[in-house]
Amino acid sequence: MKPLFKNYNFEFNSTEKKLLSTLVKQILKQIEGDSRYSSEIRIYQSLSEKFSSSQEVVKLTKEESKRIETQLTENLKQYKDAIKKSWFFKKWMYKSLINQYEGLLNNHFKKR
Repeated sequence: MKPLFKNYNFEFNSTEKKLLSTLVKQILKQIEGDSRYSSEIRIYQSLSEKFSSSQEVVKLTKEESKRIETQLTENLKQYKDAIKKSWFFKKWMYKSLINQYEGLLNNHFKKR
């Protein structure tokens, strides 16, 4: 039987919070000037505030959780494709990001 309510409280460590904060800020820079993304901008601004806060438990809404999970999954897919075409130094850098994204997805989002 499926549970009626899901828990969207996450306990990220400082490294994960910093990675997610950087990701959200990059997304905001890309969509900030376009009026078509006004609802997206609101969601990502809220995420940015939550990730930069000093609270241990981050409480996300269902929509915020879904957006961040989708973004992590898409970025992971892009980095895996890019690693196939790159040289040693880029592979080394991408491998680190891939490991961090996979860790976030497996530890916090895929359990749900």
